[in-house]
Amino acid sequence: MIDREGRVVFGSLLVFVVAVAGSIVVEQQTGVALRDRPLLAFLVFAGIAVALPQLYLAITETGPHSRSRLRFAAVATAVFAVAFADDASGARYLLIAAIGTGSILGVLCYEALEGYRAVSDEVTFDLRDR
Repeated sequence: MIDREGRVVFGSLLVFVVAVAGSIVVEQQTGVALRDRPLLAFLVFAGIAVALPQLYLAITETGPHSRSRLRFAAVATAVFAVAFADDASGARYLLIAAIGTGSILGVLCYEALEGYRAVSDEVTFDLRDR
């Protein structure tokens, strides 16, 4: 029996395989290949296969694993952005780079906010005792 996490990851990989198979059919019918569109390939590969299942699991579960899932999704998105931006040029390059940079900046802001909340929860100010 596959656990919930396995089903989510397997489902996203199945959607990825169907998307790639669909792109192959579109390529044979129209001549437009997925590899010729680096922004679309980045969104399909990094988004559907890697980031989407991790973000879904981070949102739906509680505990320490949700933070590590967010970190993994952000770092993986940034790594794939570097890889896919190499094939892009112009505005597509900037957009892919902005997505990768935004994912890292987003996780840094999230971690800073969580750290601030943890510290502010420990410190309480009670002015009535004076």
